[in-house]
Amino acid sequence: MRLEEIDSNWTAPDGLGYSGLRPVRLRRPGYAMAVFAVLFLAGGVVLGFVLWNQSQRQEAARQELERDGVAAPGRIVRLWHTGGKSDTPRVAYVFSIQGSERSGTSDVPSRTWKTLQVGDSLEVRYVAASPSINHPAGWRMPVTPFWLALLIPLIVALCSCLMVFQVRRQWRLLTEGRPAPGVVTKTRRTDKQTVVHYEFRILSGAVKKGRSAASRRSAPAVGSVVCVMYDPENPGRNAVYPFQMVKLDTEANGHRA
Repeated sequence: MRLEEIDSNWTAPDGLGYSGLRPVRLRRPGYAMAVFAVLFLAGGVVLGFVLWNQSQRQEAARQELERDGVAAPGRIVRLWHTGGKSDTPRVAYVFSIQGSERSGTSDVPSRTWKTLQVGDSLEVRYVAASPSINHPAGWRMPVTPFWLALLIPLIVALCSCLMVFQVRRQWRLLTEGRPAPGVVTKTRRTDKQTVVHYEFRILSGAVKKGRSAASRRSAPAVGSVVCVMYDPENPGRNAVYPFQMVKLDTEANGHRA
């Protein structure tokens, strides 16, 4: 169906026809998105503090090892990769302190890891006052970069803002937007949802294009007539109604009527 074929008597869904600000409330997915954004942000801040403290502790241990460390003979007992995206080479070793055997593990630079074999000798440096601080002498003890403690909370904050923006965008469109008839021109399926492309006619008579996401179950078919909510001041901000995150507050609508 084309826009020109839509009946001129098209009417907006219930609750959208009157002017002024519409009372709106969150749907369950909207509540979940808002709560998740807050928890996600809080978790990012906590993780930032954890990484910062970890970086400070590791840097202090490395400085102490380089300043006060003593050498001890050691032996490689295991070599492996952690797997996953990082796939970090690791080494496990034992070393002797006054006849007592101690153990330790460490990340290994890729070039060095290729030269190591289980059973090889390995010189280890340790802090006499705290033997738990130890590391192979062949390469420097790695330290978590301090900038990760700043970068991760920033990335998390941006993700949280994006979640809030999605909810706020639908809230504003439903509160202040203007309904218009539209026709679906194309749909495109992704892994988790369907992107709906459509054309709609604004109050001035001009035809605009838009797209919005819909669940696979509720996605309208190509050629079907839909209600499009658009920002009267900026028709480029639009979406197919009904929305996933917000809905009309029917109780408030009843009082208003």
